[in-house]
Amino acid sequence: MADLQKTLSQEEMDDIIYEARAGDLDSLKEIFEKHVDPQTLLTIKDEYTLATPIHMAAANGHDQVCQYLLRLLSKGDAQNLVNKQNESGNTALHWAAYNGHTETIKVLCEFGADPFLKNKFNHDAIYEAEKNNKSEVEKYFLEKFDIQQDDDEPAQKVQYKEGTEIEKATEESREVESICKGLKANQL
Repeated sequence: MADLQKTLSQEEMDDIIYEARAGDLDSLKEIFEKHVDPQTLLTIKDEYTLATPIHMAAANGHDQVCQYLLRLLSKGDAQNLVNKQNESGNTALHWAAYNGHTETIKVLCEFGADPFLKNKFNHDAIYEAEKNNKSEVEKYFLEKFDIQQDDDEPAQKVQYKEGTEIEKATEESREVESICKGLKANQL
């Protein structure tokens, strides 16, 4: 048996990322069983977005691809990879939650995905599911991680009535102007 490749060019990494994004499990099996050392998976990422094959497979709901790739690694390495953040701070779990891929989320959680990791916008995967009306995903997170919704606290919703924002801004600027005039008059 030939030695498996341990280093990849960016073009080769991009090919693997594409196969994961497309959900081509057979192609990935051939790559990692015949050509590329599975440990290399830890170094594969898009040079611009820092997305890994796991990000791409998860974002597109390819749970079998996620499971196959993560099983190639030790438990610790799989957990590190599943929690790797891209340039926006998103993990594979953020993307699966955002797109509502419950089965993929279950696979990622099986390998230690952390639903509480926050991206650069301070959003965790649970927030992404909630924000995008992915109620099945939200329900899974609430049950899996025993998260209690606090019904005692009032909803923190901003009240907004279309067409009134300019009036409110004008009113506030008049108040500031009045205060400034008062301060100026006191200085004279």
